[in-house]
Amino acid sequence: MPTLFEEVKIGNLELKNRIVMDPMGFSHTDSDGGYSDRQIEYYVERARGGFGLIYPTATMVTTRFEYAPMPNVLETYSQATRLSILCEKVHHYGAKVCSQLSLGLGRVSFIDPFTAPKSASAIPSFFFPDLICTPYTKEEIKFLVGKFGYASRLAKNAGADAIEIHAYGGYLIDQFLTPLWNKRTDEYGGSLENRLRIVYELRDAVWENCGRDFPLIIKLTPDHQIEGGRTLDEGIEMLKVLDDAGFTAFHLDLGTYECWYNAVTTVYQEDGVQLYLAEAAKKAGIKTPLLVQGKLGDPVLAERVVREGLAELIGLGHPALTDPHWPAKVKQGRFEDIVPCIGCNECIYTNLQNQRMACTVNPRMGMERDYNLSHTDNKLSVLVLGAGPGGMTAAITAAQRGFDVELWEKSDKLGGALKAAGAPKFKEAVGKYLEYLKIQLYKSNVKVQVNKTAGVDDVIKKNPDAVIIALGARPVIPEIPGMEKIQVMEATRMLMNDQPAGEKAVVLGGGIVGCEAALHLYYKGKDVTIVEKLSDVLLTVKHATNNDLAIRKLLSDSNIKIMTSSTVVSADRGKVTVDESGKQKDIPCDTLIVSVGYCCDKSLEKALKGTIKKVYSIGDYVVPAKIIDAVHQGFHTARLLEELD
Repeated sequence: MPTLFEEVKIGNLELKNRIVMDPMGFSHTDSDGGYSDRQIEYYVERARGGFGLIYPTATMVTTRFEYAPMPNVLETYSQATRLSILCEKVHHYGAKVCSQLSLGLGRVSFIDPFTAPKSASAIPSFFFPDLICTPYTKEEIKFLVGKFGYASRLAKNAGADAIEIHAYGGYLIDQFLTPLWNKRTDEYGGSLENRLRIVYELRDAVWENCGRDFPLIIKLTPDHQIEGGRTLDEGIEMLKVLDDAGFTAFHLDLGTYECWYNAVTTVYQEDGVQLYLAEAAKKAGIKTPLLVQGKLGDPVLAERVVREGLAELIGLGHPALTDPHWPAKVKQGRFEDIVPCIGCNECIYTNLQNQRMACTVNPRMGMERDYNLSHTDNKLSVLVLGAGPGGMTAAITAAQRGFDVELWEKSDKLGGALKAAGAPKFKEAVGKYLEYLKIQLYKSNVKVQVNKTAGVDDVIKKNPDAVIIALGARPVIPEIPGMEKIQVMEATRMLMNDQPAGEKAVVLGGGIVGCEAALHLYYKGKDVTIVEKLSDVLLTVKHATNNDLAIRKLLSDSNIKIMTSSTVVSADRGKVTVDESGKQKDIPCDTLIVSVGYCCDKSLEKALKGTIKKVYSIGDYVVPAKIIDAVHQGFHTARLLEELD
């Protein structure tokens, strides 16, 4: 019976285990698209952590037609030399490298709103629909195929152990494979055989440059899950056609940018969301080994997939970001020490905001050599006030550095706003992160006191060397005439304490907290209405596009009523009156859920400064923001404590 940690041979590719770090975009490349020192250390850390096969990010074979701001580029000796350093360092830990080669983004190019991208056909650009793509000529396709072959030779000579064809997810090669985007009438369009022509040409180019025995994987999307895209039945037929085409493995993927949350999953999807693709492929008799992915960060689930023969290789994307030592911890049975992915996709959001790629729960991700923690001999006493994500992270990090740390929490439970964020059933991943923080806190040397209010006199009496204030923010409660006549709950308190709401709930505020509170109540069988003053819900939320699409789908699939350009003007027994674009109407309501924002109270900080030498505020206590802000501020405050004024 196969297991996760046995040595495995897929074609001529020999791996020490079945655990793969999937390819993901990385924004810290060198200016020419080469592999930067920082990027190399990022992959080396995952090799050190026990991954058997590591994919660098998608690598373009030419920039002649498409500028590459974040994916790597492999078309020069200089770029190949830097890849060779990556391969050499990764190989030191017994891991192998697969170079995923790409022809580009095509219609999903997102960096230039002024120039039409090139694609298989004259189709609208995804991000800029007014731009109609320019079709590649046959001569240009031949050029791309030649560059692909040359890049594969550079990769092999640099020490890569396998090549993968980037033919999935609605990217350029997939645009040639799919009738929705391929309207060509030449030999590259029409029948499935013609649409697959580019794949065969790319395969042959790799064989010509690397030899037919060199491991060659292809990543494909058997099911687009969008209207007009590839259906699962069509995808299985495509796999059957390619099953005897000489590929070492099929790397399966789901979705495209129109339903991006399927391809790059979010907190709102269930674990193993893509496994049905492998089930269908095995049922259809596909013989080529399968690499599967899609929220497989639960070690028990990953092991089951392998044991049951559903797939030969397990791909981890975001779990490899949150915890580069996932394989080592699983092998050692330390499941509770794995840093779980919370599906927030800040890694995507920061990339698309032209910032450094960042992970909410792993502040060192992508900055492994920059943000090392040093152990200190200066045993400062540190008092952390508030046990939310920022406070717990600060306390754990300070203890790791060797400080004498105490944590005060005014309530009887740890977690702060995470208790609310992880309360809905569809946000179990956030709840798992909270449990992880609790375990790490209790494994540390931090002295924890709950039911402990942080009064000024108490802090001064304690007289620590440093105080880190992480007390969070207070919810804003508007004054609404008659609101004393109905049950009123603040959204985070309702979620945090799971307070029982009535049967007809009105949620005031359509931001992320309001929408999640509404969904939470809807799944409990309540009749729910969202009232939002702006022209749409979620307009003030700064989050990744795939997360936005995912929660909007949950809302559209529900029976939640959404009133936009609306405000609650009064309340009475059993109802609220809503002004919707100047027209008033009564909405049945026995519980009003308020989610209109938060405010900060800086009085404790002001009282302590000048009395305590080092006083620092983090997270929502500074400005209401996101989990990533609290966690990173907590980490860096503790990391740099002696250096801060």
